[in-house]
Amino acid sequence: MEIDQAELLKTVASFFEQNHIPYMLTGALSVVYYGRPRASHDIDFVVEIPKKDTDRVLHLLARFPHEFSFQPEAVAQAIASKSMFTMLHMPTMLKLDFWLLQDEAFDQTRFRRKNRVTLLGQIMNITSAEDTILQKLRWYKEAKIEKHVVDAAFVYQIQKKELNTSYLTSWAKKLAVTKFLKQLGKIDLEKYL
Repeated sequence: MEIDQAELLKTVASFFEQNHIPYMLTGALSVVYYGRPRASHDIDFVVEIPKKDTDRVLHLLARFPHEFSFQPEAVAQAIASKSMFTMLHMPTMLKLDFWLLQDEAFDQTRFRRKNRVTLLGQIMNITSAEDTILQKLRWYKEAKIEKHVVDAAFVYQIQKKELNTSYLTSWAKKLAVTKFLKQLGKIDLEKYL
């Protein structure tokens, strides 16, 4: 049976919900949710998995259908080092990236602020619009890849009336991305549609 990206997202979100693993959807699909229509070949999640739960999570992941490929050693290493691991859906070659929740203040804050929304007819957790913008600006600051600042601009311009601007401004300063935040309203999004 072929599964598309929407079904894949629903499958993984259900897995987290049913097994009480704290998570949130982030990355490109959070940008799509808050306003930018664009394709993505991967699905990004932030997950909170304490080291003591490593065996339990590995056991649960092993129950995924065989078309999902992952390396147990890589999962265990990612949990131990609070890094990331990947799962591949072989029939579609869609990639699922799982970023372990970090101890740093911004990661902890954005995880606490996640929104519970209905997406694709299913309840799931997603990063907030403000934190989507801030994370995209962080990535832009590090790598200067244009899609990150364009993604941030789409979310900023479409969600502008709903944004908590004091939160955005405060964290932009802490993350040293204020100059990029100030440019978001000036980017002409028409040329990216």
